[in-house]
Amino acid sequence: MAMTSGFSLQEATDLLGLCAFVETDGPQPPIPDPRNTWDLVFDSPVMGPFDNKWQLWRRKGQGPFAIAIRGTVAAAGSIIEDLIALMIKAEGTLTVSGIGHDYRFAADQSAGVHLGFALATLLVLNDPANGMITRLGNQIPEGSDVFITGHSQGAAMATLLRSYFHYSGGAPQNCSFKTYVYAQPKPGNVHYAEDFESLFCDPAMAFRVTNTLDWVPEVPFTLQSPEDIDKPNPLTVFASPTLLITLITKSLAEVHALIELHTRSHFQQMAVAVAQTKPAAAAAAGGPGALLAVPFAADFTASLDYVNAGTDFPLEGTPCAGAECHDALFEHHATTYFALLMSLATAAAGP
Repeated sequence: MAMTSGFSLQEATDLLGLCAFVETDGPQPPIPDPRNTWDLVFDSPVMGPFDNKWQLWRRKGQGPFAIAIRGTVAAAGSIIEDLIALMIKAEGTLTVSGIGHDYRFAADQSAGVHLGFALATLLVLNDPANGMITRLGNQIPEGSDVFITGHSQGAAMATLLRSYFHYSGGAPQNCSFKTYVYAQPKPGNVHYAEDFESLFCDPAMAFRVTNTLDWVPEVPFTLQSPEDIDKPNPLTVFASPTLLITLITKSLAEVHALIELHTRSHFQQMAVAVAQTKPAAAAAAGGPGALLAVPFAADFTASLDYVNAGTDFPLEGTPCAGAECHDALFEHHATTYFALLMSLATAAAGP
């Protein structure tokens, strides 16, 4: 059966099970074990400086495929990815240890994306041994139906991944894609969101499921300046972006130091591996000596105007009770989202 447009409660529930599995490396009761209805095709190791992980699944009976990206886990690198909340342009070259990775997440020249999520997505895509570009071409036949899904941090990365496949390539040929993400933190600015939604939400092929009591979809914090407003506007004449630029410039130095401290060895290993497969890229970067350069370089934009991206499917949250209220992530857990989706399914079934 060909992939159809529109929100499906069954699809949303099934794919949430894949998100829960990749986050815990196993079933997460009371969410049903996805291996009852899906086959695990590829299970990546933990990858790179941000402790990322992804899996490829296929529904039993030669059904559609699904790419599931792991969310934040209790590891330093994973948490750092969330915290690098500076914005880079949605199109450009991100240089990792001297090796440039060209990317395009949007056509709008004003679009910007979250540095941490973008950097992690590019590393997961381009890892020479276990990256998506290497693995998916060997595993997904041309013309297949493919879901893209993720929870939390994985939701932001899955959103950017969908954009990357559209603009930058790397996806299996002639496939149909549909995206379901859960508890998505904000992946970019309004121009990125509008670009994403015009491509994938207008045809009803991209959804973000949000618990109305979950705080994670409300971050990173948005700081809007007059320069973020489309021009011409009456504010630009009277206001200056100096304060915002000062804050971002200061943050850039701190972010460089943080990434240098935590990730240098990981970036080094990846850059060497990429250089072995891309001699021309290594030569252009200045040879092996260039691999000891600054860990990354990107085209930053002086903005912190973050928004969510995708057609929102809100779930009316249930307030915590008792011990639940001592868990700051209670409303964010995949199991909480599952319970809310199941309550919708029960209501739809009727008496």
